[in-house]
Amino acid sequence: MHALAPLILALSGLPALLIGAWVSRAGDPRSRGMAVHWVLIGLAIQAGAVGLYWAGDDDRLAQGSVIAMVVLVNALIVSMVLQLRRHGKRQ
Repeated sequence: MHALAPLILALSGLPALLIGAWVSRAGDPRSRGMAVHWVLIGLAIQAGAVGLYWAGDDDRLAQGSVIAMVVLVNALIVSMVLQLRRHGKRQ
């Protein structure tokens, strides 16, 4: 039963990976950077699920894993937004 939360977390990271694959197909010059960010977000969520599963019943390890995942995902989102602002509008 302790594998249910990591499984749900891993499944919730799959859309980010799919969005990364979808965005990479666009011909826009910004699409490659956005695709890399989306894939990294998905991989960070997957790594958080593995860390949560690995922590098992240890609450301190589980909390550390989730906090690290949340910080990494938010940092990647901020990085993506800053990259989009830096490159300006499409022409």
